Amino acid sequence: MLPPSLPSRNGNGNGSGSGMIHPDDAIRQTDDDASSSRASAISLGYLTDPFSAILYKPSFSSGISSSSIRKPPLINIGTHHRTIGIDTLVNRFLDSDGGQVGKQIVSLGAGSDTRFWRLLSRNDTPNISKYIEIDFPHLTSPKAHRISRSKKLYSYLSPEYKISQGGTRLDSPNYTLLPLDLRPTPTKSIHQLLDEHLLPLLDPKLPTLFLAECLFPYMPPEDSQDIISWFGSRFVDCIGVIYEMSGLDDSFGKVMKRNLASRNLSIPGSEPFPTPRSQAQRFLDPSLGKGMFENSGVKTLWQVRGQVIDSEELSRISKLEILDEIEELKLVLEHYVIAWGIKGDKLTMSKITL
Repeated sequence: MLPPSLPSRNGNGNGSGSGMIHPDDAIRQTDDDASSSRASAISLGYLTDPFSAILYKPSFSSGISSSSIRKPPLINIGTHHRTIGIDTLVNRFLDSDGGQVGKQIVSLGAGSDTRFWRLLSRNDTPNISKYIEIDFPHLTSPKAHRISRSKKLYSYLSPEYKISQGGTRLDSPNYTLLPLDLRPTPTKSIHQLLDEHLLPLLDPKLPTLFLAECLFPYMPPEDSQDIISWFGSRFVDCIGVIYEMSGLDDSFGKVMKRNLASRNLSIPGSEPFPTPRSQAQRFLDPSLGKGMFENSGVKTLWQVRGQVIDSEELSRISKLEILDEIEELKLVLEHYVIAWGIKGDKLTMSKITL
């Protein structure tokens, strides 16, 4: 699941003729990586998602076309396992206490994610009080536009919605698309930014889950820990779910880092958490203070494959494509982890785990 190379820019409106680009463009490009991988897995039958094609349109600058959307089997399988693992944790959170109490979900760096619509389109619609997606305005703007133009999407926003902030923000009672840079500014800390922009949209008394998929590696570790501590200190019952790469000190990791560096990307947030166990322990760091979580867990995608996904589903996807290199698959899947931390009696007693 190594990311593809970043295409060069030219003078066509996406960058200058000299190749100069916005310093955040490389990070923004990672949404194309994840969404195109998901589109590939969906097109081949690994996953079912009727909303993906509406919300994800390959950007002109990504160099991705519909004819080249198909990814190698390793990526398709990894995308399938990642989705099943995270969905399992989210569903167990929503089902805790029998689903009687409304839940809140905050997706950080959500990009073109479709989870809100996939959840609300289920026959057994979960009790979601509020769902919030956060990303750069550059990414929330096209998403707000696509939602507002698709009845299939806006029909799940109840009872109505409003678009503001120059078309970058969308609000409804049950869903908000929030344009927000999660990095601290010279005048405001991450805690202050989240207090100002996010906290007014949520109820601190309701069970809350925050999700960070491949977000923290691109942030300084002190910033990601500030985000974890904010959620832990503001909500009585909280679960954090992280998906990212791990164990990058070997040859696989060195290749990944070189690949990322060629795209002007670095992953400073991964260095302090080199093992799966350290990813779980980050929730229990005493430096988090009041925001420290009470227990945590972690699984590599290889463990998700062997311990979470049932044998019938593995048998089904094994027929979709030929994959001979099981050892290579194991090597890749062992470098990606899903970690979680839990805080609060209600969620702790529910024993949410993978």
